Parts: sequence; structure tokens; C-alpha cells
Amino acid sequence: MNRRSTLASLLLFSTATAQSAAAQSNAHLSGKELHDLMLSAKTKAEHQKIANHYKAESDHLLTQAKEHEEMADAYKRNPPLLAAKNPLAIGEKHCRGVAERLRQAAEGTKALANMHEQAAAKAQ
Repeated sequence: MNRRSTLASLLLFSTATAQSAAAQSNAHLSGKELHDLMLSAKTKAEHQKIANHYKAESDHLLTQAKEHEEMADAYKRNPPLLAAKNPLAIGEKHCRGVAERLRQAAEGTKALANMHEQAAAKAQ
């Protein structure tokens, strides 16, 4: 029964991730679009478009971090057998580490959004 509840939790996390990605798709730029815009951005609207992209990316990273914290809690309640042999590769410690790295990435991405918002405020 514990394994079933863990699998059900992971399925719910996957569904939440898909819904989050769909909600943020209108602010998302492809890698090429972002690259091209970064090279040519001069107007307020262009910098704001980049800022919106980075805000959405930051929000997405924070959502993923929360999901990994929830998975860590699930693993804490029901640790997998392999976690005892390699806790950094699977289980609670792994998920908490991933969550921390995702939060750090979100902070950096938010800083980029702020930088482009400042550029947008200065642009014409």
C-alpha cells in the first residue's frame, strides 16, 4: 500500500508540473527567440518580454522545487530500499538537494528578470 501511495503522489506531481508548464507557455520564449532578443533588445517592450520570460522561468523553477520537497517528504515517510545504500542518488536527501538547487536557479533567474525590467524602465 505504501508503494501505491508513493506512486500516486508522483503521478500527481507530474500532472501539476504539466499544468504549470501550460499556464506559463505564453511568457516562454524558445532558446533561439531568447538568444535573438537578447542580442537585439533595445525597446521597453523587448526588455519586458525578456523579463516576463525570466519571471515565468523563475516561477516554474520554484514550482519544481516545491514538488521535490513534497517528494522528499513522501520518501521520508516511505524510504526506498536503495536509499540506504546511496542516499544522494535516490530518496529524501536527493530530492531535498534538487529542491535547493532549483531554488538557487530561481533566484538567479529572478535577478535576470529584474535586470531586464530595469532596462525596460530606462528604454524608450
